[in-house]
Amino acid sequence: MEKILKVIGTQYDGLTITPYIKERTNEAGEIFGICQAENDGIFFTGVGVLEEVKKIKKIFKPYESIPRSGYSLMSTIWEMEQKQVKYERISIDVVPDKVLQEIIEEFGLSFKKFYTMPFSAEHSEDEYLDRHLKLHDAGEIDVILTGFGSVYRQLLDRGLPVFRLYPNNIQIRQNLEKLIWSIETKGIRSAGIAIQIIKLRGITHDSLCQYDDLKKRGEFYLELLEYVREVQGSLFAFGREEMIIFSTRGEIEHEANWILFKELMSWGNQNHTNFYSGIGFGITAYEAEKSARKALVNASKLKSSGAYIVDGDQIRGPLFESDELRYYIKVSDKMILDISKKTGIDPTYITKIKALMAKTDKDTYDSEELSLALNIGERTARRILKKFLDNGFGVVSGRESNTMRGRPKNIIKISL
Repeated sequence: MEKILKVIGTQYDGLTITPYIKERTNEAGEIFGICQAENDGIFFTGVGVLEEVKKIKKIFKPYESIPRSGYSLMSTIWEMEQKQVKYERISIDVVPDKVLQEIIEEFGLSFKKFYTMPFSAEHSEDEYLDRHLKLHDAGEIDVILTGFGSVYRQLLDRGLPVFRLYPNNIQIRQNLEKLIWSIETKGIRSAGIAIQIIKLRGITHDSLCQYDDLKKRGEFYLELLEYVREVQGSLFAFGREEMIIFSTRGEIEHEANWILFKELMSWGNQNHTNFYSGIGFGITAYEAEKSARKALVNASKLKSSGAYIVDGDQIRGPLFESDELRYYIKVSDKMILDISKKTGIDPTYITKIKALMAKTDKDTYDSEELSLALNIGERTARRILKKFLDNGFGVVSGRESNTMRGRPKNIIKISL
């Protein structure tokens, strides 16, 4: 932290830096809430701190972390050279294997043995410490290189040959510049126009139900006004079913307002007033409304209250649901376009399936699962799976037998 503050203090006038220091990465969550509330951006001193925070907190401010790369490793090797420390056999953590291999090849380093434990969010600091200790106690290594401050201090206290992998000045400046750019970009993006269209479901034009409809609409309108006030928007009603909110992107995307909108959807479901919503962003009102209309079309296919966002060529939704996906409406990825050409499947479906597979870490589906995930009919889902199968992008990995009705469903393993 002292090194970072020194670099920033000498080169960045007008930048206010507030240090939040904890001894161990697993203590970072204790102070992160205050840190995020008080600042425009967050600069993590290492990927370990960042990943620990991600486990327990949602980061909604711009952030960057400083990796321990080849710069860090070469600085430490140079330090060992100056101190004439023997380092033929080393134990090293945090640095990726690929980076270590590149440094060995680039500078002709010749380790007799090296043991690596690249950073993983699955491992605790104590696991890294134990790994170093076991190797040292077994006489397998001459020196230890670690990127963790607490591991370094514990090994140092035991009198073991240990060196700290620090970021160098170049890394600090590069990543800080990225963070400043992200903060400035977010400011520009936040000033963009946002249009949110909301349509009520089930509003009838039957005179016998008219009173109930008006009452239900009035109750919903009062709840909606609270949300509109918080996003500092203007509300316009079009007919009996459609309402349009004009606001800014920054207000719509604010964390507290996301919570309010989620509560509005919950209120609608609890009070049998289902609605669907499309949110669009743009430089102009025309562009934002056009995007909102695209989002609304997707939301209208949901069976209960729900919402989508369209931002340029990217769509996200259904919001707040476990099956929420982010994918591209207009596809330019050559691989996806090639698969689309060979299979006859719409590229939008392919990019959505690809996003689904990445999110769920799953590649096998039957027609029912795929139809629910893509919000399409089961017959359409069955046709898509058959096209994957017929054109070499899928194999039958099993059959699901249903003794009650119909024939067994094929379970298809998709390969993109």
